[in-house]
Amino acid sequence: MPELKRIIFYHNRELEHSRFYETRKYGYMYQDFENEKLIKELHYEVEINCETSNTHNNFIFEINRKQIYIDQQEPDLLVEQMLDKCSKALFPIKIIPAKDGTIYELYNHDEIVKRWQSLKEHLGTYYYSEIAYKILNKVQKLILNKDALEKSLNQDWFFHLYFSPLYIEYPLEKPQTYKWKSPVFGNQFIDYQTDHTIEEHYTATNKIIINAKGKSIDERSIDEVLRGLNYPQSKLQGKAYEPLESEMEVEYKLYGEDKSIFSIISTFNTKINITLNKVQKIALYHLVEDENFRPYSDVEERKAQEQFQNFQTMGDEDIIDLSKIFKNDTPKPDVFKEPKEKVSFFVEEITPVQRKNSLEKFLGMFKKK
Repeated sequence: MPELKRIIFYHNRELEHSRFYETRKYGYMYQDFENEKLIKELHYEVEINCETSNTHNNFIFEINRKQIYIDQQEPDLLVEQMLDKCSKALFPIKIIPAKDGTIYELYNHDEIVKRWQSLKEHLGTYYYSEIAYKILNKVQKLILNKDALEKSLNQDWFFHLYFSPLYIEYPLEKPQTYKWKSPVFGNQFIDYQTDHTIEEHYTATNKIIINAKGKSIDERSIDEVLRGLNYPQSKLQGKAYEPLESEMEVEYKLYGEDKSIFSIISTFNTKINITLNKVQKIALYHLVEDENFRPYSDVEERKAQEQFQNFQTMGDEDIIDLSKIFKNDTPKPDVFKEPKEKVSFFVEEITPVQRKNSLEKFLGMFKKK
């Protein structure tokens, strides 16, 4: 068995966030369990593009979510239908990421507002009930307020997990600790103290593995959370109580070439009472049509450019225009190749003998035998 290569960091053991060049399609799956019993399942496909920003020293993710399926069907209840239709105003949504990978800014708020104004008129003539108008008014209030809309993105598991603090410094001696606020109960977040660790070697298929594990540090009781309280009422009143118990674990796999996300596999386990646990399992997986896909990356070019620039001084008479050397130096192929990746989740693995399309393979990972 060949020896695995050690991960090469940019500097100071920092994992650098960089853009990717090809359109990415991901399969997303959310499963809600009561102990071992599956209560609800939601899945969809999401398409992500990454473009350079002209006004920021950064890049922009353009995210377009496809049709949502609840328990293998399109939404049929009135509230689910309304929320699904209202959400179409959001997409495509453009996000500027911060240096560590979290959300820095919602970039195309004006476009979203324009789409909403048109969509709202259509929905208002189609749905006549009182509850429908309440939903429309609530959504409008949220969409028109950019700050509130940005904050609400973290209530969605996709945005919460995809835009997590991954691109940070990973010290050797101890894990990097962060405070996560995760949407276990929708707009009722649970606070976790989470340790981030990184595997020291690339996998056999040149992936980087990052693990985030944590336990709740929330001071509320589970009853206070379920009642919608955002403060520890019993503690402030000096009453005896038990803080809620919850654990979380997320595994990220990143492509070694450009440090972009290949897959996310996560479990959140929350104690409701002595006999009941709420278990949420969320997965995101890059749907590659070509089993040998490899991403293009300009990271090595940029590193070489910076290193070369350091050798030059203002006194040089033959300063070289490096932008001409590195710009379009190598044509970007339309198809990139990588070894076949197996992604394990709750039940089984994707095996090379399957001939289904990539989304069907992804969904098959969640089916019990």
